[in-house]
Amino acid sequence: MAVRREEEMPEESPATLKEILYARELRTNCQRRLLAEFGRPLVSFTLNIAGGRKAFPLAERTFREGKWLIARELERAGIPVAVYREDCGRTGYAGFYAVDAGAERVKRLAAAIEESGPLGRLFDIDVLRRDGTKISREDIGLPERTCLICGKPALLCSRSAAHPVEEVVRKTQEIMRSCFQEQYAGRVAQSAVRAMLYEVAVTPKPGLVDREGNGAHRDMDIFTFFDSISALAPCFRRFVQEGLDFRGEPRKLLASCRYSGLLAEDAMFRATGGVNTHKGLIFSLGVLCAAMGYLHGNGLPEDMDAVLEACSEIAAPARGELEKAPKGPPTHGEKAYSECGFSGARGEAAKGFPHVKSIALPLLRSLRKAGLSPNDAGVAVLLHLISRVDDTNAVSRSGLATYRAVQSEVQKCLSETSEPKELLNLARGLNEKFISLNISPGGCADLLAVTFFLSFLFPGPQ
Repeated sequence: MAVRREEEMPEESPATLKEILYARELRTNCQRRLLAEFGRPLVSFTLNIAGGRKAFPLAERTFREGKWLIARELERAGIPVAVYREDCGRTGYAGFYAVDAGAERVKRLAAAIEESGPLGRLFDIDVLRRDGTKISREDIGLPERTCLICGKPALLCSRSAAHPVEEVVRKTQEIMRSCFQEQYAGRVAQSAVRAMLYEVAVTPKPGLVDREGNGAHRDMDIFTFFDSISALAPCFRRFVQEGLDFRGEPRKLLASCRYSGLLAEDAMFRATGGVNTHKGLIFSLGVLCAAMGYLHGNGLPEDMDAVLEACSEIAAPARGELEKAPKGPPTHGEKAYSECGFSGARGEAAKGFPHVKSIALPLLRSLRKAGLSPNDAGVAVLLHLISRVDDTNAVSRSGLATYRAVQSEVQKCLSETSEPKELLNLARGLNEKFISLNISPGGCADLLAVTFFLSFLFPGPQ
């Protein structure tokens, strides 16, 4: 997989001082026209970007974020916007809002946005009274803004050129990049947590923990899963960040993520009192989160096929480790591989999750499109996975012959019906049988969670 990194700053020549000053004059004239035409206080929104390069992808995204925050804050405060005008070009981005509210009140809202986080430091949200005079921060009892570099008054550093422009530009890009990476990591990690919650909530699940019982388990229930999922939430953000920060071939990313994986397992065991609820899923969703981060951080395509290809490359070393003799007591996965040739979570990830891509995800999408609830669609998907997947967890608990016999039974039932109610009854009946045989298809449950995860991030056909 070739690595490509898009530059935040364009190669085109920067705007000249003359162009910047002319653009500033045009924006001032626009403010005057809007004040005269609408007779209302005016919000003027621009970005604090040093140097001549004012327009580039990160800056445009920052401007869009600021626009959304301003619109949301005005809406929350019940302040109507009489008109909005925008001026965007190589000299920068500007938005103007004529609003129906007192200027001082609006300025307080604007200052709250500017103080809301690092990205807000790059927002310059002026509020003009009806007569065109500007309300300062001091007018509403706030201190003046501070310098990005040293923390001293920004106006003082700007007028004295206290810092090289290049340093200020680097700091500006760093703030933008960091903010949007955190947003991205949060969105992907949230999808991972949501997928885990959906998986455990799907009911009935043969032999597995669900809302009706503990399945074939005596050491865990649904609350044990909730405890584990809550503890793992920040861990998935860390996996995404590992991918965002990594530069190199994806097959080398797994080594970088190993320690984060161990920390995630520690968090799980602390939360559950030593019960293994999600060890396999930490690996599967961890690889997926790292793959998402890797593609995003390197400016590569982020469609589902690209993500699964990246997973395959990232997980390849783990698949190779199964060929080696374990250094300590073998895990369930290692034992299943040595005895049955089942490669488990490592094999699924190294192959790009073929059962999810070809069976589970298309089925989930079609059932949801047909109107089934996430629960009923999830039960159907799980049954299809049980019928097709070599589940190392199930085999380690019941033996290969027993599991193959159960798979054949599920395959036969699925060939006879696809009615949702009948599948729910089938799953409930199988639960009793799985409990009696001590079968818990945890690997299939993990793949159900992976299916939900991909459906959240890629809701349409890929």
